[in-house]
Amino acid sequence: MDLSLFHQKDMFPRFVADKLTAVSVDYKEKYRSIKKADKPGSLYRKAGVVLLLNYKSNQDKPEYVFQLIKRSEKVSQAGDIGCPGGMLHPRLDNILSCFLKLGIIPSMQGENANYTQSKDKETNFLIRLFLATALREAWEEVGLNPFNVVFLGALPSYSLSLFARTIFPVVCVTPKHFEYKLSSEVEKVLEIPLSFFFNSANYAILDIKTSQRNDSESMRYECLIIPDGQGGEDILWGATFKIINNFLRIISDDSLPLPSASRTIKKFLATSYISKNR
Repeated sequence: MDLSLFHQKDMFPRFVADKLTAVSVDYKEKYRSIKKADKPGSLYRKAGVVLLLNYKSNQDKPEYVFQLIKRSEKVSQAGDIGCPGGMLHPRLDNILSCFLKLGIIPSMQGENANYTQSKDKETNFLIRLFLATALREAWEEVGLNPFNVVFLGALPSYSLSLFARTIFPVVCVTPKHFEYKLSSEVEKVLEIPLSFFFNSANYAILDIKTSQRNDSESMRYECLIIPDGQGGEDILWGATFKIINNFLRIISDDSLPLPSASRTIKKFLATSYISKNR
């Protein structure tokens, strides 16, 4: 892939929207299967998240970045890096999705409005529904104004292995940078250049042990290591890593580098990682 696209403010969003037009979105099938399997008292949850892109012009080499959040100690998955978003609230998010359809919230209007991703009305309804979920949660978490968002397309759903949850991701660009207003659920916002993901030296293997497994058992995942600017490192792994990896493979025609296996990072997940409220 020509990485110079990441530095082209006007061309890149159109390029992304065109690429996502060709992506098959499984929202209808996944939503129906969850609904069919759902039982009274079930803890299975549906979430909408937004993969935010923003053009950073106030740096040596202007470039598009991902705007991600680091979860605070007050919520489950504390310390993880993720996309803004959260759980579906059917009644409220249905109303907000109507605002999107009518253009009252103009995120899906204009030249980047990607309605051609599916000709199926139910799929388009679900895309709007989970976009509404993601924008509502992003406003609560980081103060994102929904009028400062342009929808570029949807990505395939992703089901978590450690939680009874399916994520429905959408991709948006924030045309204007905004002042973050963090809720208690967010420790900080990370702005990661897209080009950072195309350097194999930034990858590692994450070796995870939990309190629910034997000392000799562990889980291994690919991850991205991000310097925090203070001598430490943040680790991007799990669902968000997979969602971003999938997005970059789509727009780069599968030209991401293979992660380096030369570095392994060990991590222990306490019971509270899963047991907190969110």
